[in-house]
Amino acid sequence: MKLSRFLAISFSLTLLVGVVLSSSSCGYVYQIVGKDKLNQGILKYNQGKTDEAMTFFESASKFIPEKPDVWLCLGAVWYKRSKSGDASDTDRKQFSQNALDAYTKALEMAGSNCKIRDNSIGYIATIHDELGHTDENRNWLLKRAEGECATNDIKAGTYYAIGVKYWNCAYDQSTRYADKQKVNSEPFHVRNFYHPPDKAIFDDCLAKAFEYIEKALSVNPEYAEAHSYKSLLYREKQKSTSAEADRKKFNDEAEKEAKIAIDLTAKAKAKAEAEAAAKAAAAEKK
Repeated sequence: MKLSRFLAISFSLTLLVGVVLSSSSCGYVYQIVGKDKLNQGILKYNQGKTDEAMTFFESASKFIPEKPDVWLCLGAVWYKRSKSGDASDTDRKQFSQNALDAYTKALEMAGSNCKIRDNSIGYIATIHDELGHTDENRNWLLKRAEGECATNDIKAGTYYAIGVKYWNCAYDQSTRYADKQKVNSEPFHVRNFYHPPDKAIFDDCLAKAFEYIEKALSVNPEYAEAHSYKSLLYREKQKSTSAEADRKKFNDEAEKEAKIAIDLTAKAKAKAEAEAAAKAAAAEKK
């Protein structure tokens, strides 16, 4: 091999190695700088200095855009801005959309990180709820409940939340048909749904409310709040029929579920008090 050719090849290899080392060094530096920006932003955010936090988070997103934590933090700032009393309605909607975009990016990059996935999905669902996007809110809640990261507490709590929303829908319809002369003396009097479409909405919401409350109880049979709402659902059934036998049956079921809720609440309170007493006793021994 001629010396000139050998030198040319050696020089090319040296350049390649130099580029690789240089790129690797830059990547490492970007990681260090990006994480520093992120940490400074978190510090400012915790101090209530959201504008300064935003500057650091945006800077971090340029250095380490592949890190879901960065987008989670950006989402938190945008969401906080959307709740500001100084923001106009237009600004609030835009801030909410920016938060949605940031949380969506965090979710896309979260991989198997359950903490980031659950946090992102939870906020996405909440923002859709606040924007009045009922279907999107419910869909994201279900993604949270049925995702691989969902614990039993998350599943039960999410199904319960969906059930309560459907109860609200049914309650709103039955309240529209309440007899003002009977509301105080007979709160569960028969509603005359003279407009069939309203009755259809009522029936659909009530059926779905039962479905999701039952799902919550199938995950956690001792969910006091779910039993309480199941009682309220039977009250809605009681309002919807004039058949006395059915009204009595629904009344009895409502009272049974209400008693279960009261007993479970008392049990949980007693347990919490016992644990607090044990903790206090252990502290005294030290």
